[in-house]
Amino acid sequence: MKKFQWLFVLLMLGSMFILGLFSLKGDSGTTDEVAHIPAGYSYIKYFDYRLNPEHPPLIKAWDALPLLFIKDLKFPLDKICWTTDTNGQWECGWEFIYRLGNNADQILLLTRIPVLILALLLGLFIYRWARELWGWKVGLVCLFFYCLSPNILAHSRLVTTDLGATATFFFAIYYFYKFIKKPQGWYLWASGIFFGIAQLAKFSNILLVVYMMLLIFVLLFVWRPTSPTTFLGYNKFKRAWLGRIWMFLISFILICAIGFSLVGSVYALFTCKMPVAKIHQTIDGSLQQNDNLSIQVKNVLNRMSDNKILRPYAYYGLGLRMVFARVAGGNTTYFLGQTSNQSWWYFYPVSFLIKTTLVLQILMWMSLIVLAFCIYKRTKKDQEQLDINGKLNRFWTELVKIVNDYLFFFIALTCMLMFMMVGVLGNLNIGLRHVLGLWPLMIMLCGWGFSKICMVKFSNGALMREDKGSDECFISNKFKYPRIIFGAILVLWYIAVQIQIWPYYLAYYNELIGGYKNGYKYSVDSNTDWGQDLKRLAKFVKDNNIEKIKVDYFGGSQPEYYMGQNQELWRSNFGETTGWLAVSATYYQNSKYYARVNGEKDYSWLEKYKPVAIIGGSILVYNIP
Repeated sequence: MKKFQWLFVLLMLGSMFILGLFSLKGDSGTTDEVAHIPAGYSYIKYFDYRLNPEHPPLIKAWDALPLLFIKDLKFPLDKICWTTDTNGQWECGWEFIYRLGNNADQILLLTRIPVLILALLLGLFIYRWARELWGWKVGLVCLFFYCLSPNILAHSRLVTTDLGATATFFFAIYYFYKFIKKPQGWYLWASGIFFGIAQLAKFSNILLVVYMMLLIFVLLFVWRPTSPTTFLGYNKFKRAWLGRIWMFLISFILICAIGFSLVGSVYALFTCKMPVAKIHQTIDGSLQQNDNLSIQVKNVLNRMSDNKILRPYAYYGLGLRMVFARVAGGNTTYFLGQTSNQSWWYFYPVSFLIKTTLVLQILMWMSLIVLAFCIYKRTKKDQEQLDINGKLNRFWTELVKIVNDYLFFFIALTCMLMFMMVGVLGNLNIGLRHVLGLWPLMIMLCGWGFSKICMVKFSNGALMREDKGSDECFISNKFKYPRIIFGAILVLWYIAVQIQIWPYYLAYYNELIGGYKNGYKYSVDSNTDWGQDLKRLAKFVKDNNIEKIKVDYFGGSQPEYYMGQNQELWRSNFGETTGWLAVSATYYQNSKYYARVNGEKDYSWLEKYKPVAIIGGSILVYNIP
């Protein structure tokens, strides 16, 4: 099998591509795609960054590349949304995708394929890292769990920054880990470049700066090189701790310098044909808060914009400030029977519990137990040696050895904890996608745990290549057949999840709440309903010969584009009605908030009726007598 390992890799990645491609073709436009698609196209076509400055340009530009090959593609250059408005991204999206005569389905299909390609690249990196750590078999296990993850597949088919942020964060962490293990110039440059790419993917990746600083702080105390290093004069210091301070301080500065130089270059490219007056207008229009901080930030950014060298960083600072303001402001959403524009501290833990496959959750906790067992066995053996030698402080020595020998696990667990803590402390509770970055590392942890628990034979009995003493924590072949059966059950269960959820990945919920059709009762917005099922609603209307249906749709498509005269615009404050009615789950649940706050009518009267169908888990269809 080792000779054909790459055949298995291609088979799994090919399966992921097919699952993603044939499911995305049925998805209508989602909310954020309306802003991201025209923005990305305008960057690479006109080198103008006036649309959607609250997100970095790289992923949007990458997604829009196929549109350059479409002839006679019309763009709203003469519309107010482009020429005058400072927040015309949404209107430009509606015009570009649906109103100017362009083929909306073609635009959506072509711009989504690059996201899927990026997801495949992330899969290759996961396989590569796992193979380097534990061998090719464990690499294949990790890749299997990645390629069939509903949460990953959900966002690997949409023109948003979430998958891009996840992938680039992982790439940056991977190369920084490689640099720690083997300090060399190549890994330093790679770490800096991918750090910059991560900053160009999504502003949430600014967390990399904080995380790398905290990781370096820990490494200053516990890092021990596994091989001789001469990096930047490390060996010239007589005291090892001074050498560590020098090496990590200089390397961190260089990584940030390389990364932000790349950021400035890309921003300069995509703003090179944007009039300076338009840059000032965008800054003033995007930062309309009247507090002292916003006014000071606005003044600084405007002054920076007048300088050609600083202008790219002014635009980068504008986006960063917009994101922080939006996160602080929150979003109105529904969760566990409550609707509010404020956050719930338990939003992400509970969302993780009900939207992550039970297979991965089981493996995650079992992997942590196995990891604790491995550390205990290692510590016990080393403690016996320390008792005999009696030379070193036990606690500190063990801590240093644990961090060095289990460095990947330390990085994986601390990154996962960081994502979850940022979600818990944040004010943006509209989807589990905002902590999607923890998935690749969690999947690697689960793949390692699965291999330790369910796979009973490895060459030399070793699983941890970076851990020279892995033999002692290897779980032997005891209970061989029960473990094989348990592993087979988990694999078949994981495959069954795919059969059950395809193609409704975005609305995936696990068996704890009864699957995707019950998801809207617990959470909405990008957890359940982002507008992805309008085309499926149109098919339902056609298949059932429905002449007229009232539609209250939330998302990034237009009912009239797909349903023509068969649909009629409807809103909750229109009151009760009869006949066919389709309501997006987000509007269905959020209407209760606006009824309470603004005195509007809501959809509570629909609770006495049972939906005829729940399209994709996100659109409730009623036939009211």
